[in-house]
This record gives sequence, structure tokens and C-alpha cells, in this order.
Amino acid sequence: MTRHVEGEDYSGATFPPFTDFTGRTFHDASFRGALFEGKVIFQKTRFSGNIDFSGAIFKGPSDFTNTVFAGDATFRNAVFTEPARFDNVAFQGCADFGEVRFCHDSHFSRASFAGEADFSKTEFHAWSLFNSSRFASAMTFAETRFRGSANFAEVEFATDVEFGRAQFIAFADFQKSRFDGRARFRNASVECKTLFREASFALEADFTDCRFTHPVNFAAAQFKGPAVFDRVIFRQFVDFKDAHLFDSFLLAPPEGAEGLAPEIRFENVVIDHPEKARFSNISFEMITLMGTRLRGIRFENPNWPKRGLTRKRAVVFDEIQKEKPDPDKLARLYRDIRANLRASQTTKDLGGLFYSEMEVRRKQRRSGPDSLYFFRRYLSPYTLFWLTCGYGRRPLRALISAGIAAWIYFR
Repeated sequence: MTRHVEGEDYSGATFPPFTDFTGRTFHDASFRGALFEGKVIFQKTRFSGNIDFSGAIFKGPSDFTNTVFAGDATFRNAVFTEPARFDNVAFQGCADFGEVRFCHDSHFSRASFAGEADFSKTEFHAWSLFNSSRFASAMTFAETRFRGSANFAEVEFATDVEFGRAQFIAFADFQKSRFDGRARFRNASVECKTLFREASFALEADFTDCRFTHPVNFAAAQFKGPAVFDRVIFRQFVDFKDAHLFDSFLLAPPEGAEGLAPEIRFENVVIDHPEKARFSNISFEMITLMGTRLRGIRFENPNWPKRGLTRKRAVVFDEIQKEKPDPDKLARLYRDIRANLRASQTTKDLGGLFYSEMEVRRKQRRSGPDSLYFFRRYLSPYTLFWLTCGYGRRPLRALISAGIAAWIYFR
């Protein structure tokens, strides 16, 4: 038979090196400013009413596994020196962990938060495990510091989430998470490898003013609302391969950083509304686009990599980076990009991109064994067009060809 403790006040109390409250029931209990000298166990405990652990200090391991907080739970400004376990905990009211300091691992795996959850300005110094948890109401990790690995894999965020100005230092994992509300990561500093692979964003995904210093993976992510990467900095590799853009998309660097050339894999991306997709002041020097239909996308002041003896011919990075790119897909890329540039009345690099497309077609092999490839490459009409006038883009070559023809004719 469980012991029911109602309205007890443990504020400022000091508990011995080992305390076991397993299976107990508390109502409107206060542990405000309490000091737990050693291990404390609250397994399968039921807290009803308002429970206050604010300012409490846990010097040893704390175990709240399978506990139920039927009312509001306050841990604001608490300190957990050793591992804190909140696995399978049900927070049925509001959960306030604002400005808490977790000096060791914190476990919230499979926890459920029915009311508002506040982790703002919290310090996680080691593992912070929220994998497979569910947040049913508004929650915030604003200005939170994750100094250790942050695991939010397969988490369900039922409403808006706030990670504004959060800092991720060791590792961040949001794989297969569901963001059913707005996902706000504005001004977040992500200084580690980050995974959003197969994540689902139902509404706006806002990464404005974010800074990613390490690889970030959005492969196969579903952006069902606007995806905003405005004034974002990518220092290393970014993967959007197989992502699906249902709504608008914006990628733009911050002012003064237009010279940055992020390495981005934007291959096989499905874009439902290309007229809503915009790349502004982006360098494509290290961006692969193979398999993505780009017709209709807005390119504002793009910068393309250059090839050729004089390094003036504009190309797509796929032609440089891939050993044997699919010539049909490559030619389609050039065609779509040129159509987009013409639609936006951007004439810069149009000629160079046309030249590159024709080069792809001239060097293209036929499917299967192609025994006549050598003759078709060097003796075809494409070769004559290239040799005599550079596909109409090399006037000096045309003049030389005309001079040679006139000399032969009048000789």
C-alpha cells in the first residue's frame, strides 16, 4: 500500500546520501531549495497538484523513471550534478525546467509533455536524451546550451517549437522527428554535426540567421510548409538529397557573405512549386543539382563555377564533381537553368552555360556499347559547330575559320 503525503513542505531540507521515495504519492509538495546529498529515487511516484523542485540541488544520481506529474512541475534553477533520469515520465501539467543545470547525462526518453514545457536557458553539459518523446503543447528551448550530444530523434512536436538562439556544441540528432507546428531555429548556433534526415515539417521551418559550422543533413526531409534559410551560414557540407519541398523555399547568405561557397547536395529534390523556390546571392561553385527539376526556380545573382583554358566558361558543379554524370540529366540542368535566367532577365553566364550544354551533347555517349563514339565526337555536326565558331560563342574562332576558308578558296 502506497503512502500518501499531502501538502508536505520539504523546502530547504537536506536529505541523506540515499533516499528512496519509490511508489509514493505526493500532493502539493514542495522541495524548493532542497539538498539531496546522494542518490534519490522517485520511481513510479505520483505527484498531484503543484510540485515545486525549484532551486533544488541533486548531488547524486536522481531517478524519476515512470513517474507521473499530474499537475504542474517546477524545477527552475535546479542543479543535477549526476545523471538525471526522467524516462517514461508523464508530465500532465506544465513542466518548467528553465535555467536548470544538468552537469551530467539527462534522460527524457519516451517522456510525454501534455502541458507547456519550458527548457529555456537550460544548460546540458553531457548527453541530453529526448528521443521518442512527445510534446503535445507549446515548448521552448530558447537560448539553451547543449554542450553534449542532443538527441531528439523520432520526437513528436505537436505544436510550435522554439530553439531560437540555442547552441548545439557536440552533436544534434533530429532524425525522423515530426514538427506538426512551426519549427523556429532563428539565430541558433550549430557548432556540430546535425541530422534532420527524414524529419517532417508540417508548417514553417525557420532557420533564419542560423550558423552551421559542421555538416548538416536534411536528406529525405519533408518540408510541407515554407522552408526559410535566410541569412544562413553553412561552413561545411549540407545534404538535401531526396528532400521534398511542398511549399516555398529560400536560401540566401547574410549580407557581406556573398563570397561564401557552401558545399550542398541538392540532388533529386522534389519541388512542388518551383515558382516559390528562390536562391539569392548563392555561389553554386560546390552545389550539385543532378536529378532536381529546376525549371521555374528563381536564381538571383548566382555565381557559377568556371572551366576552360581562360576559366570563363560557366558550368554546373555536377559536371566537375561527378566522374561520369548522366549526360541527359546534365543537359536538362543546363537547359532549365538557362530558362530560369532568361525568365529573370539575367544575361550573365547565359552564353557560357549554353556552351557547356552543347559540350555535353557533343561528348555524349549512346546507351550500351558505342563503338562509333570516337568518330561521332570528333566528326559530328556538333564538332563542326564547336570547331568553327564555338557554338556561336567564340567570334574569334569564327573569324579564323572564315579566314582559313577564304584562303583555301582563293589559293
